[in-house]
Amino acid sequence: MSRPVILLIASLVAGIVAADVVFYRASVAVPPWLGACLWGSAVVVALLAWAAHRWQDGRSIFTSRPLFIGLVFVFFALVGFARYAAYAEELQLSWSRMERPPVNRGNPDEFDYRRWCWVSASSARSTDEESGLRGTAQKVRNRLLRSLRDAGLTEERMAIVAAVTLGDRSALSSDTRDLYAAAGASHLLALSGLHLGIIVGVFITLLTTRLVYSRWRWPLVAFVTLFVWGYAFVVGLPPSLVRASLMTTLLMLTSCLQRRHQGLNILLVTVLAMLLLRPVYLFDVGAQLSCLAVAGILLFYQPFVKWCYKDWRFVLFRLDRYYLLGPMKLLAVSVCAQLLTWPLVCYYFHQYPLYGALFSIVLVPLTTLLVYGALAVMLIGLVWTAGAAWLAKGVGWLVAAQLWVMRAETSLPGAVIPDFWSRKAEPQLVVYHNRACPALHLIASPEQSWLLMPEPERADSGMVHIAKSFWKRRLTEEPVVLKGRRSLAVKGMKVVMVDGNGSGKTAAHTTSKKEVDVLWITRGFRGGRLLEVEQLFRPRLLVLDASLARWQRERLKAEALKLGWRVYDVAEEGALRLMYNE
Repeated sequence: MSRPVILLIASLVAGIVAADVVFYRASVAVPPWLGACLWGSAVVVALLAWAAHRWQDGRSIFTSRPLFIGLVFVFFALVGFARYAAYAEELQLSWSRMERPPVNRGNPDEFDYRRWCWVSASSARSTDEESGLRGTAQKVRNRLLRSLRDAGLTEERMAIVAAVTLGDRSALSSDTRDLYAAAGASHLLALSGLHLGIIVGVFITLLTTRLVYSRWRWPLVAFVTLFVWGYAFVVGLPPSLVRASLMTTLLMLTSCLQRRHQGLNILLVTVLAMLLLRPVYLFDVGAQLSCLAVAGILLFYQPFVKWCYKDWRFVLFRLDRYYLLGPMKLLAVSVCAQLLTWPLVCYYFHQYPLYGALFSIVLVPLTTLLVYGALAVMLIGLVWTAGAAWLAKGVGWLVAAQLWVMRAETSLPGAVIPDFWSRKAEPQLVVYHNRACPALHLIASPEQSWLLMPEPERADSGMVHIAKSFWKRRLTEEPVVLKGRRSLAVKGMKVVMVDGNGSGKTAAHTTSKKEVDVLWITRGFRGGRLLEVEQLFRPRLLVLDASLARWQRERLKAEALKLGWRVYDVAEEGALRLMYNE
């Protein structure tokens, strides 16, 4: 069965990728007639595929099996394209109604917010949906969160417990997220098959081992299925949990039908169903990591365990060391899960934790106790606040123990390998698209760079997001903030800043020539005309900062074009990156 499903998934992926290039990368609007044309074409191709399969005995021109396979590929590619087109049409319509659709600032290596909104469709959820099933689930989630808060957990511990049990990561601090990432435990914060297995694992084990031939198996399947999907709706249907819920449902159905099943086939059918239901799951990081982790476990766990039993059996069973069996299996699962996910982890997060699999022997049992304890706190808190408060103390101790283990892990030498898929900064000039805190960054090398700012006292608070996305990945040293300076010359690059502090004449005296490479005009500029500036400077490039008012940028741009100057408008074109030779 694996080969046909792989073919269908490959064809769906081809159609979805093609549609993504057209409707997102090229920003093509979806015409209203496209859906009917695509589905009509799919029906025609399906009929041709049926004819090719029906007349394979030589009575027709459809005698080639590759022709049938090709038609099936085209059919599912059209289905994938049509499903993505329908998703894009709905999202484009909702964005057109928004006063400010999601956009990126365009700063180097920044988080792609627009892409995230497109894939998750979080910005497109209207308030009308809150009255339906999703709204009911959100109300239940909020009620459970209030039950946790009333139990008296501290802010940090409350944020971790809410993330681990209800998928609410809004209160997590950046330091906590970085700690989990450095310890290789980010998957503990993202609801997935691990959390679902902790919650309903007892029922699934009972069903597949004890009640598989009992008359009570179908009521138990119905109860577990409703509970699993109810929990998935309450926590917001994260992709990794959707994958786990689909696989759990298929596993229980095949067990009750007393059919032989393979885990890899169930995973492939789950991936196929997810792409049909929501094609943008293909580009979701959580879905990618979740599916690859499960694939690694299904492919490599049994061979790994057999190898351990063969070559390490004396270590495991000599002197009655049966207590090593459980940790060994847990370590095997963690290692196998990382065999296929490490390239994506390095690509997306630019670092790789070395001891994550080893310390999962401790962190996973702690997370199991934490989930059970937090669920007990939420349920008891609905009827008995005092009892929930006492139980919450134990949950807080579990969170503290988990944090202590991760801090101990990250303090070990070589705990994290940094700078995966992260190129070092080359000599360049960067004018950031940051209205609140204008800054011009002159980079000579990854170890040496300078910030020219009209408000240097706001460097720490105003540049925090850019520092996290660009400086920490591309630079080994933080840039030097220049205070009281209005010009800078490094390796042949001359830059002058003009703001509202009467800096034009001061900058003119600090330069040996009137000709400068970049003249950067930022907010506070109260000059009358560019003719006055031209008397001091003759710039090769005029950069208008995003902090300038719109009318100022339009007037200055028009005057600069009349003078024959090159102009770059940061507010319209995004951050400026100007490379220069050393």
